[in-house]
This record gives sequence, C-alpha cells and structure tokens, in this order.
Amino acid sequence: MGFLVLLVILGLPVLEIWLMIEIGSDIGALPTVALILATAGLGMLLFRVQGMATLARAQEHLDRGETPVGELLSGLGLLVAGLMLLIPGFLTDAIGLILFIPPVRRLLIGAALAWAIARGNTRIWTVRPPGDGPRGGRPRGHGGAGPVIDGDYSDVTETPADGSDRDPRRLGPDSTDDRSR
Repeated sequence: MGFLVLLVILGLPVLEIWLMIEIGSDIGALPTVALILATAGLGMLLFRVQGMATLARAQEHLDRGETPVGELLSGLGLLVAGLMLLIPGFLTDAIGLILFIPPVRRLLIGAALAWAIARGNTRIWTVRPPGDGPRGGRPRGHGGAGPVIDGDYSDVTETPADGSDRDPRRLGPDSTDDRSR
C-alpha cells in the first residue's frame, strides 16, 4: 500500500507535466494556462452549488431525526472533486469533473465503502437520537402528557396561626397577594 501511495505521489506530477507539454505544444502556452485556470474556476463554482445543495439535504435529514450518512459521503466526494480541480493539470481536472457527476460520485463512494468494509477494518456506526421529536424531543420513559418542570418546593400544609382556612403563603384565585396578579 505504501508503494502505491509513493507511486501516485511521484507519478501524478510527472504525468500532469507531460500532458501540459503535449497539450501546450498543440494549442499554445497561453491557451493551456487559460484552460487550466478556467477549470479551476469552474470547479469552485460547481463545488459551491453542489456543496450547498448537499448541505441543505443533510439539514433536511437532521430535521427529520435521521443520520445524513449519504450526504456526508457525498460532501466528501465533492471535497475531493474540488481539490482535484484546484490542482493544476488536465488529468486531475478530468477526475474532478467526473466526480462532480452525482451518479458517478455515488457509484465510486459505494465501491470505496464496499472495499473498505470487505477489508474488515471498517465499521459503520449510526446512533439514533433519543426521544420522539426530530431533534431528540422528550427523553424516552417520560410518562406525563405535559412538560417536565424542575424546581424546588416547600411544604405549606400547616394551618395558619390565626385559625382561618386561608393560608397567606399560598397563591391562588382567592389570594390578595400582589404576586398572584
């Protein structure tokens, strides 16, 4: 595996330089540079548009209480595609443009996931958020119909010293305390 990575790191620039020389000798130096800059600009535009759409789909999944695994992996593919288009060269531009096609990106991501899982070192965990609502809601096991209110209390069931039935410490409809209004 290490040899393959070394081969790609050393071989890709050599191949890119060779392609630039060949294309530059056919169309000229300035059009070659302009073409490389145009693909970088196109890559940034495509990354912005498709990235925002992927982010919106991920937010929709989160709002429904689902894990946006597909959108996260698609976003990773878009990141790789954008990086490929920013690297100067025609081969990396071609790879980047191919990765911007959503069905191709899904196919390649699925193949990469299947390969990683087949190796046996990769596990995919998903966690369901607790509760009933889209973002968790109430914790499970809550039996009441209303909201849970946390607070302190003190027992005021003693009879008042004057012998009357009304306790001035209690608030209610018959209370004359200003706090009840």
